[in-house]
Amino acid sequence: MKKVIMTLGLACMSYAHVHASEGLVRLNDTELSEINGAALMNLTYTDPANAHASMKAENIGFYKMGLDAVMELNANIKRIQLGCGGVNGAGGCDIDLENVSLSGLSNTSDGRVGSSAQLTNPFVEFAVKNPGSAATREIVGFRLSADKVVGLLTIGTENTSTPNGINSLSGFMKVQSDNSQKINGLASTAATRYNLFGSSQYGNLAVTGRLQALGLGGAAEVSFKTTAGGFNIPEILHNPFTTAAIAVNGKRQTSTTLTTQVKVPDIILGDDSSGFSESGTVAYDPVTGNPTGINSLGGKVTAEVTSCKWFACAIAGKGSQFKNVYMSGKITGITADLTLEQSLGLIHNLPISSAMSLSLQKQAVKWAGTDAADTAQRGWWLSAKDPVEIGDVIPQDLIVIDQLFPQIATAVSQYLDKNPAKTNDLGGLLGIGALTANVGTLNLSSTPLKLNVKNLTLNGQSFAPNCSGGMRFC
Repeated sequence: MKKVIMTLGLACMSYAHVHASEGLVRLNDTELSEINGAALMNLTYTDPANAHASMKAENIGFYKMGLDAVMELNANIKRIQLGCGGVNGAGGCDIDLENVSLSGLSNTSDGRVGSSAQLTNPFVEFAVKNPGSAATREIVGFRLSADKVVGLLTIGTENTSTPNGINSLSGFMKVQSDNSQKINGLASTAATRYNLFGSSQYGNLAVTGRLQALGLGGAAEVSFKTTAGGFNIPEILHNPFTTAAIAVNGKRQTSTTLTTQVKVPDIILGDDSSGFSESGTVAYDPVTGNPTGINSLGGKVTAEVTSCKWFACAIAGKGSQFKNVYMSGKITGITADLTLEQSLGLIHNLPISSAMSLSLQKQAVKWAGTDAADTAQRGWWLSAKDPVEIGDVIPQDLIVIDQLFPQIATAVSQYLDKNPAKTNDLGGLLGIGALTANVGTLNLSSTPLKLNVKNLTLNGQSFAPNCSGGMRFC
């Protein structure tokens, strides 16, 4: 790398030494060598041969002018709109942010107003194509940057269920919970509004399967389908999940997607004398506070016989109805592949400790010092090299999981078709009282469920305004 350094101030002082009584005194080389100084401003040039491989191929070099200093900045900007229309087309802006505040890391109003973000070694840089040719050289990009920015960046006015702040974003930014390079979170789910085997707006909830009676195996077997009843899944709090850090990387983005797998605690089914509630109760680990299991009454279910074999036909022929069926057993291995599509307008609180830059380029440019996956695209581009740590992802509201019901019904049906339930309840088979049946242990680990969720309000995204006097933005 070829480096040119311009020294301001010292250039005037290197020849002479000011002495109060003697005036200007000439210094020899030895005396001059004992004087230390530093450049306030420096200029560097990186030729294409020493740039990123993609820039070498494009014959792009870089001219950089920077300050060897730490600057402090506290700022409120009502709106930033860059790259609206133009070569990138109508329908939005490359960057559209409202109510932007940059301050020190304090997240109290008084603390923010009285503090400033620190920008270490700010600089401006130009990307020049064909730098060695006076006839064909052209500037294809420039960026405003700093080696490190430390401060709190907030966007928007409030953390509510209504998106505000980030309308669109072009750029690169990794988001993680802490320095583990992962997203950690706690998902709490709402109690179900429909019985598992009842009707639902999400589809068919009927469970089918086989039931063998009195220890006779296939000689006394019926096939059945449920027509009503069942059990509800109760409210489940603080179910932990972990996934890899996410990267916002692209043009004019309005949302980002998080995917992870959430384990649902085992559901233990009791019969009508167990004392378990039909809606269910949840057991929690006394140390971690995480859920460990769900106790629920396995009924009341209404079932209809769809076919019968041998001795079973004498007791419960096709079309027979059982109005009071209670089940015992366990449903284990329940997992849900969670896909969260999150509006960027619900992301507000971004503690920054990273090299950052805002750039404009005519073509894709790989700027030096950026993340390996970060190539600035045509137009305006906002970039952060190091991950932004937003803490644990904890939705403020309960997640509705009713969409899982048809999937659970299908998975249970497939299991009971291969592994029939058992009953020795002759009175129940004859219609004398309730019918109890043991479904055994239903392991559903081979059939993960799909849970799609959009736009959750997150606890960790609340922030104090960078204003005095109780104003949300100033």
